Amino acid sequence: MQQLQAFKFELRPDGQQERQMRRFAGSCRFVFNKALALQKERYEAAVALVMGVDRSVMLPVKKEGAELDERP
Repeated sequence: MQQLQAFKFELRPDGQQERQMRRFAGSCRFVFNKALALQKERYEAAVALVMGVDRSVMLPVKKEGAELDERP
């Protein structure tokens, strides 16, 4: 009989690492919300929705042309 084994890990970041992780998570949340807003606009306009791979191709184009809110 095969026995499964599991491991448990805990991160203990210092202050700077924690700030970097929070910043990264905030950036991911920002991009997700922008993509969600785009999908909602396209859905309400009865235009074909943009699927995953196409959405990731659009990201650099949106990044270059978008005016983003600069936060301190």
